[in-house]
Amino acid sequence: MNTQTASVVSLQAPKDVSVSQVEAELSKIWQSYGESSAARATTFNLLVYEPESVGAASRMASVDAIVSQSPCRVIDLVALNEEDQGISAQVAAYCPIQKSRSSLVCGEYITLTGAKAAFDRIHNIVPELLIPDLPVFLWWKDSPEPNTRMFEKMINLSDRLIMDSATFSNSEADLLKVQNMIKVGTQIADLNWQRLAPWQELTAQAFDQPDRRAAVWEIDGITIDYEKGNSTQALMFLGWIASRLDWQPIERKIEGGDYDLQHIVFEGRDQLRVKAELAAIPVGDPGEVIGDLIGLRLTASSQNTDACNVFCSESTGCMRMEAGGAAQNYRVHQVSPMSDQSADTLLGQQLQRWGREVLYEESLMVTSKMLAL
Repeated sequence: MNTQTASVVSLQAPKDVSVSQVEAELSKIWQSYGESSAARATTFNLLVYEPESVGAASRMASVDAIVSQSPCRVIDLVALNEEDQGISAQVAAYCPIQKSRSSLVCGEYITLTGAKAAFDRIHNIVPELLIPDLPVFLWWKDSPEPNTRMFEKMINLSDRLIMDSATFSNSEADLLKVQNMIKVGTQIADLNWQRLAPWQELTAQAFDQPDRRAAVWEIDGITIDYEKGNSTQALMFLGWIASRLDWQPIERKIEGGDYDLQHIVFEGRDQLRVKAELAAIPVGDPGEVIGDLIGLRLTASSQNTDACNVFCSESTGCMRMEAGGAAQNYRVHQVSPMSDQSADTLLGQQLQRWGREVLYEESLMVTSKMLAL
């Protein structure tokens, strides 16, 4: 056996085969191992679509993240930026190490590589490789491409679509595409939405105490700073808090400039006017995820100290949020980011979930109304 990582064992290193011989080659792998040493098992199908720019190293890291969760059949479609020269295929078998049993319970990894045009031309090969009567997840590692043959085919084959809006090439337009897909019943999970959990939880906790709950309805100003390069986290967070507080977007102004400033006006309960500002802050080292939240400020015209709060990222701080003459009236909170924000880790969590992401869908609905203004 070849060792893949400390947590995954490779029964068969990736082997080049013809597309028509994929199933036959996989069968040969299992025939060479007895059931006592390696058991063939699959709990779901996972379709992965990724552009060539993702890189081989990232793909191999994904193998560990996927296989270590539970045995499955992975069909990885790697789209190359080249002329259509057909599809090449590789097969492999990987097994997570489980100390509780002596034998290995293993899944299968099929890689199909070719130009986008090749996948469009022979997209019918994918259904033939899926194991029938098992759930199908689709991890689309690119911007959404509705109304294209390949994307629509993959959606129709899948029970749940998984994306990462941190990689969207056009944050606003791509979020609107996602909302339109939700409208027609597509089940979608956004890994970037999971990264907002610490911010959402701490914001909610700031108003948890009984004597502070009423103050949340007095908020009439919100400022959000985020790392320049991708605005999806900021837009989704604003959609989340607006959906929780019944704010309806009525006006939007884009100033642009060095900070890509956006000003959005909402109408809240009792005709309360709420003003929001989004600012993209240039940072020297943006880290693995582009567009992470940096800081958040909630204000109230009444200067109610319970409503005025500042939330700062522990890793970057937020001096801009704490500036101003009224800074002493704010409660300041430090937000600890998730210990591991990588897409591979978050994917593993999504593969254990079922059903719709209702809170995500309600928040994105408000976000799409903002963007449509």
